Amino acid sequence: MKTFHLTISSPDGNIFDGEIYKLDVRGILGDLAIMAGHVPFVTSVKNAPCKIWIDETTPKEATLDGGLLTVDKQGATLIAGSFKFKE
Repeated sequence: MKTFHLTISSPDGNIFDGEIYKLDVRGILGDLAIMAGHVPFVTSVKNAPCKIWIDETTPKEATLDGGLLTVDKQGATLIAGSFKFKE
């Protein structure tokens, strides 16, 4: 199982910083699944639920209030208006 580094930040500070298996978010053109080795790109993300997969079977669900997602060779960075994990 390959993983990649994800950093999530909001105006409240860093929310998440670690290795994950997959990130599911809603981009401006539809749903996205980001995994290790994904092609580099930048996109806006919409207000929508999202999932952070720590491994292949463990998703952490959250609500995302829009933002900007960048993906490069080092990993992914999500800068969100707000981001809250569901309990």
